[in-house]
Amino acid sequence: MQIRKSAEDYLEAILVLSKQGGGVRSIDIARELNYSKPSVSRAIGLLKKDEYIIVDSKGYIELTDKGAEVANT
Repeated sequence: MQIRKSAEDYLEAILVLSKQGGGVRSIDIARELNYSKPSVSRAIGLLKKDEYIIVDSKGYIELTDKGAEVANT
């Protein structure tokens, strides 16, 4: 599986934040990684398109099995 280092960083951040409890939103990822909100928004869109994450109607982000596999490596 070929994935960029930056995408892996996002997936790992989602995993870490989800283990802290509560839901994970884009703003949480931006704060965790110290990235701008527009950068995070673009990355989330790409990760969603590639089926690494699921974003619900309220904006909460969850890893798919595929995303969790990358985040745990």
